Amino acid sequence: MREGPAPTGGAAALAGPADDLRRHAAALRRLAMRVAAVLTGVRSVDAGSSPLRARLADRMHVWQAALDADAEALGARAALLDRLAAGWPSPARAPWPVAACAGSSSSRVPPGSLEPAGSPVAGLGGTAVRFDPVLLGVLAARLRAAAARAAALGREVASAVGEADRAMTRMGVSAEMCGAARRGLRLVAVEAPDAAADLELRMSRLAAAPIALRRAGPSDPSERIGRTPGARPAATASLAVAAGLLALFDSDSESGSDSAPDVPDVERLRAIRARLAALPAPARAGVIGLLRDGPLTVLAAMAARLAGTARPGAVLAAVELAGLADDLLAGAPTDLLDELVRALPWLEPAAPLAAGGQRSGPVLGVDRSGDAIVRDGVDPADVGQGAVADCYLAAALIGLARQDPALLAERLRRNPNGTVTITFSPGSGATADVTVTATLPARQVTASVPLDGGGGRGEAVQEIAMDGDNAAGQPELWPALYEKAYARLHGGYPAIAFGSAAAALRTLTGLPVSRRAARATSVVDLTALLGRGEVVVLTTRTRTRPGGLVAAHAYPVLAVDAARGRVLLRNPWDPAPDEDNVRWYAWSQVVTDVHAVVHGSTR
Repeated sequence: MREGPAPTGGAAALAGPADDLRRHAAALRRLAMRVAAVLTGVRSVDAGSSPLRARLADRMHVWQAALDADAEALGARAALLDRLAAGWPSPARAPWPVAACAGSSSSRVPPGSLEPAGSPVAGLGGTAVRFDPVLLGVLAARLRAAAARAAALGREVASAVGEADRAMTRMGVSAEMCGAARRGLRLVAVEAPDAAADLELRMSRLAAAPIALRRAGPSDPSERIGRTPGARPAATASLAVAAGLLALFDSDSESGSDSAPDVPDVERLRAIRARLAALPAPARAGVIGLLRDGPLTVLAAMAARLAGTARPGAVLAAVELAGLADDLLAGAPTDLLDELVRALPWLEPAAPLAAGGQRSGPVLGVDRSGDAIVRDGVDPADVGQGAVADCYLAAALIGLARQDPALLAERLRRNPNGTVTITFSPGSGATADVTVTATLPARQVTASVPLDGGGGRGEAVQEIAMDGDNAAGQPELWPALYEKAYARLHGGYPAIAFGSAAAALRTLTGLPVSRRAARATSVVDLTALLGRGEVVVLTTRTRTRPGGLVAAHAYPVLAVDAARGRVLLRNPWDPAPDEDNVRWYAWSQVVTDVHAVVHGSTR
């Protein structure tokens, strides 16, 4: 059969059922070829031989096998469509691999685990390690590009499979595919960025501090920056950026606190940030490592002065200085993070206020940096609202995870030092990168079962904000990190209590959000909104009927059954064990509890 371009416009409408099936079959075959080739450019990079490279190669074999299974499933679906178009009966068994429907057999590689930290790099298979940082940098960049391709291709596959399934359903043929055609794409989209970050982290370790600089003492004022004896020469670009950073803080500290300028030069701050961002990750960490002790104190003093001045340009300078602090948090060496947060405590959002106040114990920080950020893809069931009254944000995250999970994954980036940077769109069309650590707020509680297995009651910690585990009880941090970054953006966890679902959705997507009265909205309207890929969130009234929806709350709409006049809603509260807080409601019964329908596109 000769394949040609898919018909468009009226041609598609005039084609018969058989031609429609053949068109979908051809589209699926083209997609199958693209799916199988996602890693082609990545696997061609010869970046040396090392335990890290060998483990990454093994992982890429797993990805490729999953991608091949995706392509095979798409090819089998195309063959079924051709069979139906030729008038043959539907086979008794599904013509795609049964193993693909049983779930992924490979476990996701936790961040940083491609090679254990501190492991010796003496050789591989009796041969010397060959380490090429330039080619490893190319490999890291191609891994990120492959992840972006996989995410975009996953959306194309979902759309094409959905159209093919609807065409089969119109012919009375079952179209259950178990999501098999996107399992490999999800693996690459989720794991490849982590693998790139692991490469960059290992590069910074194996390169033995590619920039080794020292602060000169008063006896040598001409040498502000020099090379530590025995160290490798630092790159010219790294030296220039380090000089700019140190000069910024030196000029401020040497002026004295009384005479120091209240408003630092905005263009100078922007130039330093741009040059710092242009450095490779290992060199950036080396430059930031120079700011220990005194320079961080100066940075904190500059920020405090900006907060207390009303001079022209202070707002712009404060934004750039806060951005510089965010850049430092994202690129600092791991052992500098605690000092950085102590010097600039606003890099950690103010702790949430848990029920019981201080009687519940002080807020603790639980380090979750070793846990998975995204495990087997972004899913609505991953979100569980904690003690913070931000159901509107949880509902928006659930709605986005339902309609466009790739967007949430794309806007989240794990940095080599274990921090996470999330991109928001707070307004005016601009984007803002907010970096947070993976330390989550918690309180100490009395455990019903002793932790040591002995008698009595043990002590444990319970996270206060969004749950850091998914519905299966496995560590999955993306909802909690989104909430923490959103809290930092607004001034702390207490500041995000009782907010707007429309504002949250707009900040997450950067696109306009609409509101409509519930009484003026029908199930047909809701079906159309979900069908266009929009996120739909219901906000309830301050008083609702007994037995109805929770008052002053937000519910994402997961599905609509227009024929029966009902909607599938998820209460964003963290569900109890063996529950999911998902329930069908008759729209005619709950519409009186709903104040507004908030909806918006994702792209």
